[in-house]
Amino acid sequence: MIALVEGAKYRTQGRTITEADIVAFAGISGDFTPIHVDAVFAATTPYGARTAHGPLVLSSTIGMATHLGIFGDRVIGMVNLNWDFKGGVRIGDTIHGEIEIAEVRKSSTPGRGVVTYTFDVVNQHGETVQAGQLIAVVRLD
Repeated sequence: MIALVEGAKYRTQGRTITEADIVAFAGISGDFTPIHVDAVFAATTPYGARTAHGPLVLSSTIGMATHLGIFGDRVIGMVNLNWDFKGGVRIGDTIHGEIEIAEVRKSSTPGRGVVTYTFDVVNQHGETVQAGQLIAVVRLD
């Protein structure tokens, strides 16, 4: 598990978004919006193809950050999530996360802290497609 040091920056491995990811997420979430699941409809949109659900990309990025050891069993709970969706992620796009530990402060409960993480989700073209901030309560010991 990584140390919680303010200003520390990390980059996740890449992950290619597949049709299977989109279909599975649609089934789990119940979100069958045509831009995600209807190729004929999606071809008429500005993206020209099906795009991943925004929360699918967000969740995948948090998962990739977990693999780095940023979260894991130290997390007690999420406090806040503030997220911007800046561009579409198509089937076949490869994304990665760029994460900074923006703030670490102790909470009023001994052994716990509140950590603010900033995220940029970047595609294979170097474009930021999502960005946000996640605040979590964590164990500090």
